[in-house]
Amino acid sequence: MTTTWILAADGNQARLLKGVNFLKDGPQSPEQEVFQMDTKRVQDIMSDKPGRSHSSSGPGRSAMEYSSDPVREEQQKFTADVASKIDGYEQEGAFDRLVVCAAPQTLGDLRSMLSTATRAKTTAEISKDYSNLPTEKLISSVRAAMQN
Repeated sequence: MTTTWILAADGNQARLLKGVNFLKDGPQSPEQEVFQMDTKRVQDIMSDKPGRSHSSSGPGRSAMEYSSDPVREEQQKFTADVASKIDGYEQEGAFDRLVVCAAPQTLGDLRSMLSTATRAKTTAEISKDYSNLPTEKLISSVRAAMQN
């Protein structure tokens, strides 16, 4: 029997359902692993102001902008950690098929971060955030999305 896992993620949390049986109707209680990003306040992430710079022409000064989005960078680090964990499970042979459901931006990040071997076992990608759904609703939503 093939072992199917479902990964439901957004930029701050992820849930991994292990051993889902799409052929079985009715309640299922697959093993779950939950990943949570350590929540930080924006002021903690962006602790220092970027500062001011002197104008190259004239006596004026202007505010400098952040060169990147620190909150987005934190989410990408979290997604990379989740992808690394999934890749580790793939190397152990823990699953045969993987279904990835994620918020669009997170799904794009996962596509680039998951290994080639893990992506080869990915049977479906659903660009929706199902990470907060109860287990049964998550399974039925994935089943419905895969039938369309």
